[in-house]
Amino acid sequence: MDIDTQAQKKSFKQGLKGKVIWKAGNLMPSPDAPSRGVTGTPVIREIYVYELTSSKQAETNEEGIFYKNIQTKLIKKVKSDKKGNFCVGLAPGYYSVFVKEDKGLYANLFDDAMNLNPIHITQGKWEKQDLEINYQAVY
Repeated sequence: MDIDTQAQKKSFKQGLKGKVIWKAGNLMPSPDAPSRGVTGTPVIREIYVYELTSSKQAETNEEGIFYKNIQTKLIKKVKSDKKGNFCVGLAPGYYSVFVKEDKGLYANLFDDAMNLNPIHITQGKWEKQDLEINYQAVY
């Protein structure tokens, strides 16, 4: 755990922690490799935490993969370490989490209300969520 992570955990009683993982290439199971067990590669990235954001509150780029012009408030920005680990202290509530890539902000999960990569932070609890960057992977 790096110094920033320790400081976040000391100053907040709850928040989000996890790992940023890069996945790319052919990850399809096949008879020759039924279970590839691909875990991905930990990467250093900036993680952006916004107020809960629906798909209607952000624009996508021409490829429809990356987000820009997010209309909700940016709450915090942190960076993962060389092992992909990150930790961000947050007040209890609902948030959307994005990973910064060259072409924009990336989020690949939605809930049933089309909120982008939603997380719920509960009082006194550290939620664990790994962030997969898999737009160059084939499943």
